Amino acid sequence: VQLRIHATGLNFSDVLKAMGLYPGLTDQEPPLGIECAGVVTAVGPDAKRFKVGDEVMGVVPYSFASHGTTAEFALVHKPASLSYIDAATVPITYLTAHYALCWLARIQAGDRVLIHAAAGGVGLAAIQIAQHIGAMVYATAGSDIKRDHIRSLGVENIYNSRGTEFATQILKDTDGHGVDIVLNSL
Repeated sequence: VQLRIHATGLNFSDVLKAMGLYPGLTDQEPPLGIECAGVVTAVGPDAKRFKVGDEVMGVVPYSFASHGTTAEFALVHKPASLSYIDAATVPITYLTAHYALCWLARIQAGDRVLIHAAAGGVGLAAIQIAQHIGAMVYATAGSDIKRDHIRSLGVENIYNSRGTEFATQILKDTDGHGVDIVLNSL
């Protein structure tokens, strides 16, 4: 599927690539951009889910460009309620959080989940996924403003990530049980 790109998400990996710090990267010109939102301009003969003119979002390598090409499975239809800019920020954070919690950790209702750096993109996505599944969220963040934001999302158990005291506090708050899953997006 080829698309005209309207907005691209900027990821930490792009920053590392631009600075020449991305592990294992040997390209002279690093492949910047991995997620975006736009409009389908062409489809291959085997692509069945999209047609020219569809608004989409998803994983598109080299998306710091006017156009991109990607596999059909890497795209979804963009909800009309999302702007292109908002839609371009969704794919990588939600894919990361979903993969970590649902595929690797096999999260279930009632699980206790510690989400470090919960105010970042992956952390915020993880909170929504964990809450949707019915897990109990324990979150860390590095400032009062970030902790207040997480609290506004319905998370009750929030700790300071700028030290190690949260470990003792979580043990106390869980009657010594601790957590079942830890997600650290770093």
